[in-house]
Amino acid sequence: MISSEIIKKNNCPSGVRLLCALTAGLFLLSACGKTEQKSANGADAPIESDFNASGFEYCHVTESEEGYYFWERMDQNHFYPRLMFMDKESGRVVPLCNKPDCGHDNEECNAYFPSVNVGGDGMSKDHIQYYDGSLYAVGFTSDDYVTLFRIKADGSEWETSTKLYRTDYASTGHWRTPDILIEDGYVYFNDRKQKKMKLVRVPIGGGAEEVLFEGDDDAVEVQIYRIKSSEDAVFFQAYIFSDESVEHAKGGLYQYDKTDGEYRLVKTELVQPYFVWNGCVYYGSSEGICCYSIQDGTVEILADQPIEVPYITLTKKYIILCDDMVDGYLIIYDYEGTQIAVVSCDLKPTWYFGGSSDLLFAECVRDNETRLCFLDLTRPVDELQWEELKAD
Repeated sequence: MISSEIIKKNNCPSGVRLLCALTAGLFLLSACGKTEQKSANGADAPIESDFNASGFEYCHVTESEEGYYFWERMDQNHFYPRLMFMDKESGRVVPLCNKPDCGHDNEECNAYFPSVNVGGDGMSKDHIQYYDGSLYAVGFTSDDYVTLFRIKADGSEWETSTKLYRTDYASTGHWRTPDILIEDGYVYFNDRKQKKMKLVRVPIGGGAEEVLFEGDDDAVEVQIYRIKSSEDAVFFQAYIFSDESVEHAKGGLYQYDKTDGEYRLVKTELVQPYFVWNGCVYYGSSEGICCYSIQDGTVEILADQPIEVPYITLTKKYIILCDDMVDGYLIIYDYEGTQIAVVSCDLKPTWYFGGSSDLLFAECVRDNETRLCFLDLTRPVDELQWEELKAD
């Protein structure tokens, strides 16, 4: 279901094309305004999603061929978060705005997008995903639907792309962003406000809804989270309660096969953060860094470094663990399980975002304000240092 209403904020001169060109490290945008259109083998980790979906857990940051997009964090200087862009080549960070002579300091700037609000279309500023040349944000429409919005990569246009399900936000005022994965022309998602969650997919742009997983018929509660893609499968974790007692709950990592349309349990009781690459599931546990072979059903302990429930992410060269509940230190390993660096940070980083790039992103806290920061993994390991991700 796509809105047909078109509202132009500024008229473009005839023949002027909207584009996003990055040349010699300069982020160039056209002069038109925004338009609303309602392994353990030591090899480098591959690009998991071929730039079709974010490689970053929680989708606070998303990667394109040219750079990274992210919603800046709200602070005393930016009460309305802007959509930002970081150029891979130059490292420059700029608001995603194509208006000439814009100060980027009020809602007239094209980098500002409407927030979730009763009675109008708005976007939640905790999700952004790049797919097939466009950006996608999730939000809420005036007719009470949780909706996927498509944003042009230069920020000049946005439109309603896909309505997912009706919500009670207008009557309750409570908003919960669903887990979303965009892959192979589909939107995979769950409704996090439902006690018995389902993994559902619909075609981008709207169409018939398919329920891919819904747990046991006698379940009183089903939780679904961490939806990820790897090769021909969608992975997700589910926790199923047969009654109100935790003792009678079961959970683990599941795999939905996109070729045959079937799902199966990959590994029981694997409910902590994970990463899938090359037929293996990587995760941290009280035993250390574990590599679980999906085909063989065997576990290899790559490094005997016990961490109870760490964040884990894989980048091109490194396996990175962090237990932010303890000290926020990063422990960096190569793919043979050798520890090569420990990185501390006074920004109190949490929620780590890895991916196919040479950068690692995190959500950090400084002076009681939340902000994004990054670690440049191309530097020598003894020079690794967190930097705040902010506009030049």
